[in-house]
Amino acid sequence: MPRLDVDTVMSAIDQLLAGAMDEGQMQAAAETMRQLFNGSKACFAGFGPSPEDWASYASNPDSALQERCFGELAPDFIEMGGALRDIPLGAVYHDHDVFGTETLRRSRVWQEWMRPQDMYGGMACRLAQHGETFWFFDVQRGRRQEGFDTEDIALLEKLYPVLRRVVEMRRHIGRVTAQRDEARSALDQIAMGIAVLDQGMRISYANEGADEILSDPQSALGLRQGRLYARRPADQRQLRHLIEGALLSAQDPLVSRQANMILRSEDGSHSLSACAMPAPPSVTQAHTSGKVMIALRRLEMATDLAACARQLFDLTEAEARFASALAGGSSLTEAAGAQGVRISTARTHLARIFQKTNTRQQSQLVSLLRSAALPLRPR
Repeated sequence: MPRLDVDTVMSAIDQLLAGAMDEGQMQAAAETMRQLFNGSKACFAGFGPSPEDWASYASNPDSALQERCFGELAPDFIEMGGALRDIPLGAVYHDHDVFGTETLRRSRVWQEWMRPQDMYGGMACRLAQHGETFWFFDVQRGRRQEGFDTEDIALLEKLYPVLRRVVEMRRHIGRVTAQRDEARSALDQIAMGIAVLDQGMRISYANEGADEILSDPQSALGLRQGRLYARRPADQRQLRHLIEGALLSAQDPLVSRQANMILRSEDGSHSLSACAMPAPPSVTQAHTSGKVMIALRRLEMATDLAACARQLFDLTEAEARFASALAGGSSLTEAAGAQGVRISTARTHLARIFQKTNTRQQSQLVSLLRSAALPLRPR
């Protein structure tokens, strides 16, 4: 192979690391490696006993051939892949040494997949193993090219630690991304707004429920230049206090703080229950994320409050009816009259409800009960 300068190799390594961090750059990383080895095709691939375990990032990909690889040719690839499992990680091998030149050329894989892509001589190494699935890097030379020599092999051996790190990082980031997407999808199913914001009240994440609430001009909350704000000035001061309290509790969990509040629209026709808590630490920040997660709920969305109260807080039938009346807007006296009990009995019910729901004020109880039901969003 032609003698390579340090800048060329380092440029290839930079592209590999870019691919590790961004899946969209992996094809460019494969192309960089193809050029580095003057190959006809290069590929990073994950291979397992089922096509569901496979992944492929190849230079100049042919979509029709890729479909055949994962489809009708899959049994042939699985059979050939078994011959690679015992090759040590990092050991460089040639296709013809593993399979035999004549046997390889007679196979469907070579005739129907490799030959159409001018893959006449390959050099590869296994990069990582996870259960029965392994990753490898493969680079091919074309029909009119010379085979790989000892300098090619030496270079691939030196690059092995970088290549291994790339696929490990790509696998880890891919798993984290999948988990993130699954979590976001789950949050979008809930009929509640979930938002994450920093101490400046800037929104960094909002699920579908939060987007709907914050984009509604009649809502008690909105966005102004990316920051959360309450439409009533009095609510804005209390909301800021709520966020600051959540941030303080992240530093000292023993700090007593307000955790929830009720916000109302400017005309008082719409109201929201808001509950703030510290957001979990991020991967890049060791102890605290410096962010708050806030749960928002339109109070009119709660249904069958009596049933919710019984199930969630173990209230008796009478206590649940009483709590439901209060959450519906009745005063203590009105609730007592509706239940046909004296005011002293009503106060006894209220004291027991406070104890079971861990609340101290009627406004806290109403906020808690109205935001208790969590139905799934209709789809």
